[in-house]
Amino acid sequence: MGESLLRKHTLLVGNLESRVREEILYELFLQAGPLTKVMICEDKEGKPKSFGYVCFKHKVSVPYAKALLDGIHLYGRPITVQYWTGMFRSSNGKV
Repeated sequence: MGESLLRKHTLLVGNLESRVREEILYELFLQAGPLTKVMICEDKEGKPKSFGYVCFKHKVSVPYAKALLDGIHLYGRPITVQYWTGMFRSSNGKV
């Protein structure tokens, strides 16, 4: 999938509590449609950062997921769901 196409299928999920795992995000966002990838970014020590990405199989699922899940509480924190406009970076900062 090319980057511009991938961008249309991806959401940035922020304000994640440290106990949130990729499996939890997968189950949550699956309510909006089939997923191709879920990734929580990590720091240099391998600890989860407070944001990640969710990629959908169908772009029609993206605005639905944003409307459905933006602000929902996970482990007592409201998550933020935004349209992704940037580039994926690994934990060492490389694309």
